[in-house]
Amino acid sequence: MASGKFGMNLLFASVAALLALTAATFYAKSVQTGHRFAEVTEPSGSVPQTPSSGDTAKNLADLEQLAGGDPQNPEYPSRIGNIYYDLGRYEQALTYYQRSLTLHPGDPSVETDLATCYHYLGQDDKALETLDKVLEYAPGFSQAMFNKGIVLINGKKNVQGGIKVWEDLLRSNPDFPHKAELEERIGQLKGSAQ
Repeated sequence: MASGKFGMNLLFASVAALLALTAATFYAKSVQTGHRFAEVTEPSGSVPQTPSSGDTAKNLADLEQLAGGDPQNPEYPSRIGNIYYDLGRYEQALTYYQRSLTLHPGDPSVETDLATCYHYLGQDDKALETLDKVLEYAPGFSQAMFNKGIVLINGKKNVQGGIKVWEDLLRSNPDFPHKAELEERIGQLKGSAQ
């Protein structure tokens, strides 16, 4: 019995690691390709970047100042939310993602990040509600589908529901960047359910 629980915990840890890897990949690609919003230029002509080093406090202060100077621009609250998200400060990230969505409703990337914050805060029903909303206006949005599977499996303990969402993800997005890893996880989950 104990080894079965250990195996299940190990499996969930693997799924969580896959989520982290996929989230990091999506985040890196969105920063590189500008998927979240069109680039917004500071008055000096340079574009603030999300910090990757110990400059977090300074970058947050800089972004707050820019947001104050351009309060109708959804880019700044989204970037501030990303910094807080990366720091694991999900309450603060949630606040900034909501602010960004007030200015620019219907951004599937920001709304998916918002849902992930809800999940990390233990509000899995709210996370699923938000992800379902994203999938209504952006059917097949792979990041939302992937995260919905995570919330169903890890948060709601609905392994079969999570597997179904992930299988739908692979059918609707045949070029999903982590297809092989996800297929392997689905196989593991199906194997452990028998």
